Amino acid sequence: MAHRYSKISLLLLPLIVFFAVQGCKVGPKYVRPTVKTDSLFRFATSGDTNSIADIEWIELFKDTVLHRLVQTGLKNNYDIRIAFARINEAQAAFKQARGEQWPTIGAQVAGGWQQQALPGGNLAEYSTLSAVGQISWEIDLWGKLRRSKEAARANLFAQIAYQQAVRIVLINTIVTNYFNLLEYDNELRITRENIGILQKSLELVRNKLIAGTASGLVVAQAEAQLAQAMTQMPVLEMKVGENENYLSILLGEPPHAINRGNAMLDQINPPSIETPGIAADLILRRPDIIQAEQTLVAANANIGVARAMMLPSLGISGNIGAAFNPTNLVYSALGNLVAPIFGGGKLRQGVYKAQAQKEQLLYAYQLAILTGLKEVSNALLDFYKLDEIVQSQQTTVKAAQTAFDLSTQLYDAGYASYLDVITAQQLLFSAQLMLSQAQSDELTSIVNLYTALGGGWK
Repeated sequence: MAHRYSKISLLLLPLIVFFAVQGCKVGPKYVRPTVKTDSLFRFATSGDTNSIADIEWIELFKDTVLHRLVQTGLKNNYDIRIAFARINEAQAAFKQARGEQWPTIGAQVAGGWQQQALPGGNLAEYSTLSAVGQISWEIDLWGKLRRSKEAARANLFAQIAYQQAVRIVLINTIVTNYFNLLEYDNELRITRENIGILQKSLELVRNKLIAGTASGLVVAQAEAQLAQAMTQMPVLEMKVGENENYLSILLGEPPHAINRGNAMLDQINPPSIETPGIAADLILRRPDIIQAEQTLVAANANIGVARAMMLPSLGISGNIGAAFNPTNLVYSALGNLVAPIFGGGKLRQGVYKAQAQKEQLLYAYQLAILTGLKEVSNALLDFYKLDEIVQSQQTTVKAAQTAFDLSTQLYDAGYASYLDVITAQQLLFSAQLMLSQAQSDELTSIVNLYTALGGGWK
């Protein structure tokens, strides 16, 4: 009879394994939501499928000093390290969820010794020893464990995408702050040149005062203008120091001075700005959108987990081993079917909760796409308009330089007041600073467009 039951058990074992691995999965199957995107980004001038985002970041910039800064940041930055740690955590959670699908096998060894006094002063000794192997297995009838693994895998992909997003933001932040440093250096140079001109003007009017051809008012005006320009130096030096400190932290290092490389206008290799690519590619390229979708995939799988919790669960367990002294075989097998009957609606509300979470993440995914489209469109608009601003500001500088030269000549000839010289000098100084800032903004707009398109994650 026992032999007959063992044959039945052997026949049932493949069937149990089949249901454990291939059983049905309750819950919705994930389908990527349809999001309407136009074939072109707004303000794009070409529908070419090639994109500046396909360029690796190191090929976009000429400056080897900037290359080293970015590489150091990617290696040492603490946000990057945190992102990698989150990937390791998600990977462990995925493997843990995958392991739940398989049987749990253990072993137990027990032994004991006992001495008992008998009448007549005799002693009786008893010893026991047993070794038992144990197995327990939840049969995944409804796909609860497989849905849990699906959710864990999606969370892992989401963390990988998060790390890529952190990488992109870090590259953008290092580059733009490095450009800020170069722009502050440029402003310091312009300010020093302006101070040099003002010092010469002050010396000139002092000589004229001595010669009796200028008044004390003119000297006072020249001194005030020079002092005002001098106050700009510590302000700019303070900005440089603070920016260097911030860059140092991005590099994962204590605050220190930052080396400079190429000049501000010799930073970027000529990119094909006219071809940002098509909007549909943004969904596949931007890590933040990929992260949002994988989070949605996990939420969709969690609905299946919640639904499976409402259905019966089947588990099997068994023991087999041997007991020694006396020697005999120990074995047992047990199957249990547990079905929820009443829980005050707790399990059903768990399904509703999972569905509501999926709905929230669906909207977040759709919003991430729209935000990406907006950021690309803004970056394109900034680039085109900033180019116009730079050209206009260059014209302004030329005109201001001419006005300053003429005012100086007229003042020397006695046909203009020193106030005219001051006004022209202030206009030239302001125009030069605005041109420097516009050129820096134009550089930054290229980096922002590259970032908005998802470039830099490779």
